[in-house]
Amino acid sequence: MRSRIPFLALMCALAGAIIPAPAAAVPGDLAAERTALTAAVQANPGDYAAQWNLARVLIDLGNLEADGGRKQALYDEAVTHARAAVALQPGDTWGHHYLAASVGKLALTVGGKRKIELSKEVRDEAEKAIACDPDNDRSHHILGRWNREVAHLSPVLKLAAKVVYGGVPQGASDEKAVAEFKEAIRINPQHVNHHLELGITYMEMKQFEAAIAEFETALALPDADPNDAAYKAEARENIRICEKKVDRQNDKRRH
Repeated sequence: MRSRIPFLALMCALAGAIIPAPAAAVPGDLAAERTALTAAVQANPGDYAAQWNLARVLIDLGNLEADGGRKQALYDEAVTHARAAVALQPGDTWGHHYLAASVGKLALTVGGKRKIELSKEVRDEAEKAIACDPDNDRSHHILGRWNREVAHLSPVLKLAAKVVYGGVPQGASDEKAVAEFKEAIRINPQHVNHHLELGITYMEMKQFEAAIAEFETALALPDADPNDAAYKAEARENIRICEKKVDRQNDKRRH
């Protein structure tokens, strides 16, 4: 899977300089940010930074939205702006990253063949983002999620994958997911969701004590992302589940 990255990195180097990473948004600022960035894009559709930042804000708003229809609409809009960003500067990491992120979020709202079609683009765009900037921790995170989700495809989705990929993508595994999440954490150890998703991957692997350690790390970190409160709530619930699993494992060993 990663053999394409050296070529992509060359293309990114030829295309231009890397734009700095986005600052973390404050939850209360998202609506105001959306208004300001929408105005910026309307005034100048060629504003690359405004396009990908608007995609970022729309993803955050979608994550916080409870209504399924409105959530999908926000992710759809994010995809539109991320595609515009990539078209403007295909050699920078953030357009590719937010295209991978928005398409990935959209994939969570659909099923069947469409989900698989979108998952292919998620992988491809995340790889392009990393080729442009190997220290893009958030794109490593996306590849971690991609590996875990593909490794656990349902029989119905495996059938759909035969049509899109010619079969289930080779090489996707929990072990590769762990490696990607660990790389994301190496680059940015303060990001709550990196630890949450690594912990979830350990849960899938039935490594419950390792999962608890990651969830506890996530809870100890300061909030820096609009979704961190929700991530921490999930971490707390997962600790409760894992502790029960560990107790059962210990009971079996005693008997």
